[in-house]
Amino acid sequence: MTRPDRREATQIRALHCALGQLSRVDGSAQFSLGDTSVLCGVYGPVDVKIYDEKLDRAHIEVKFRPDIGVPTTKDKWTESAVRQTFEQLILGQLHPRTLVQINIQVRQADGAVDAAAINAATMALVDAAIPLHSIVGAATCAVLESGAVVVDPTQEEVEQARSIHTLAFENKTTGSPAYVDSRGDFTMDEYNRCYDLCATSVERVLAFMRSAIESKVSKESKLSTT
Repeated sequence: MTRPDRREATQIRALHCALGQLSRVDGSAQFSLGDTSVLCGVYGPVDVKIYDEKLDRAHIEVKFRPDIGVPTTKDKWTESAVRQTFEQLILGQLHPRTLVQINIQVRQADGAVDAAAINAATMALVDAAIPLHSIVGAATCAVLESGAVVVDPTQEEVEQARSIHTLAFENKTTGSPAYVDSRGDFTMDEYNRCYDLCATSVERVLAFMRSAIESKVSKESKLSTT
């Protein structure tokens, strides 16, 4: 099968991550999957409004902004799902009665936006030194009308797909996914194929994240010794 950008069905696009791209935030990251690019800024832990205050943990807030126009119903659902995912990952009990705010801005959308958003949020939280019990990586698969399953679809492939599946896994992809979003018409066999392909792809994403984090730590260590 020939894809629009001539990739193999199991091949994800080039990964890119830049940390500390924003000023006036506690941490930020820009994460790209090919031409899809998402920027995330994190504030926190900071003071929280009294009606959001939680006595035993931090309040997690996520704001998701598309590249064009105002947030849609789907964007609001993604916002809520991402918040629920990171509520499980952030060690909020270490900072009770505070706020951690995650602001996600899509800069360019060419498919697999939700996966890029989750990856950007993970790296921004690391950049902000927010304590996590693990990092999480995400990937998207599409089931085309032909029944073929492709990973990291472009927008053209998304528009032609029968269903879209985004899954996120923690450090080890052998357990249950931390995030699942499946939309469209699909069989259980097609879902299982997407699950396996996403899990395999996330292993590469997580390896890339670890490399980016190690590079950041190395640079900061060199600066502290000069």
